[in-house]
Amino acid sequence: MLVSAGYVLEEDLERADVVIFNGCMVRQKAEEKVFGRIGAVVEEKRKRQVVLGVGGCLGQIHGAALLKRIASIDFVFGSSGHQSLPSLIERARTERVAELSEPIFDTELKVRRGNGVSGMVTITEGCSNFCTYCIVPYARGPMRSRPKDLILSEVEQLLADGFREVLLLGQNVNSYGTDQAKHGSFADLLKAVAQTGIPRIRFTTSHPKDLSERILQVMSDEPNVCHHLHLACQSGSDDVLRAMNRGYDRDRYTTIAELGRDIMPDLNITTDIIVGFPGESDADFRKTMDLIERVRFGSVFAAKYSPRPLTKGADLTDDVPTCKKEDRLGLILVRQRAIAQEENQRLLGSNVEVLIEGKTRMGELYGRSGDHRTVMCAGVAEIGEMVTVRVEGSSASSLSGCILHRENSGGEP
Repeated sequence: MLVSAGYVLEEDLERADVVIFNGCMVRQKAEEKVFGRIGAVVEEKRKRQVVLGVGGCLGQIHGAALLKRIASIDFVFGSSGHQSLPSLIERARTERVAELSEPIFDTELKVRRGNGVSGMVTITEGCSNFCTYCIVPYARGPMRSRPKDLILSEVEQLLADGFREVLLLGQNVNSYGTDQAKHGSFADLLKAVAQTGIPRIRFTTSHPKDLSERILQVMSDEPNVCHHLHLACQSGSDDVLRAMNRGYDRDRYTTIAELGRDIMPDLNITTDIIVGFPGESDADFRKTMDLIERVRFGSVFAAKYSPRPLTKGADLTDDVPTCKKEDRLGLILVRQRAIAQEENQRLLGSNVEVLIEGKTRMGELYGRSGDHRTVMCAGVAEIGEMVTVRVEGSSASSLSGCILHRENSGGEP
């Protein structure tokens, strides 16, 4: 929006005359991070004229209250306020302003991409699940599916522009099409995206209550769909899951995981876990640890519960002490690290297909395997190239090995 209005992107804060924060509200920590970084802009504003805007979910929830809270903020916009940014900036040069609207899905907004390997394509906006702890439905509105033809057109453009991978995005991709039957199901969409011929397809994030066997079957049948499933469990306790309004129980979750691995033995399942949800007892937490042992996730994104405004959780007593949340978080991270290391060791001696994504500061190539594991690669290859790597080393966070074959060199190492 801003480039089309004549603005130029500037990486250096000291040369920028407009600074915009697109803020997240999912966790308290994310919110605090924005406020912390605003401090650097405040320092610049003391030296010269800088227009500061804050928006996204943070702007949608707090609105004009942000102008009262932080005097240096010049304008506020919401989660669907991108179209108004050019005019908002001009107004903010003479007055402080907050402009919000109901969250919508603006299908006309164009994505500005540089040269890259992996491209993100949004397929749904918002969410209608109303989990007790989650602010997304309030910040981004109900779940809305993007038209299938626009999604396929964007994927085809990525392919034409040299991208090797597409990441389909949605708060709950499995619910794609449930708001408008004409779009078809997510399994239909996934199959259609696969037929574009783009070399790799990933998607995130999946909700356990909506994941169908047909989605898993499409993942297995289509060779360019990655065997990686990010399936947020949040807790291993039925009591906590019920209090969270997640819509499934522990047995449903483990059944899905087992079915996925029956269909795809190499399926890498990753997850999200919240520790210290109101009312979570030691027994509840032990059930979460037991689930981790049973499913053996490739990785776990764990976080301490923090109340979010507007949610039903905000009305609950946050009764798990901070020290206990931290202890539980530490136990999960330590045990998960050991499990990840054990799972990665099982791949020693195997050959994996890796999409080269970049180089470290030391010049070492790295990329992702088909099941979304990070692989450090010894040898020569181009960024964006698909290579075959013999796995010779492993850690909790990655695999490592030598490049055996390159797609761009007739199979030569």
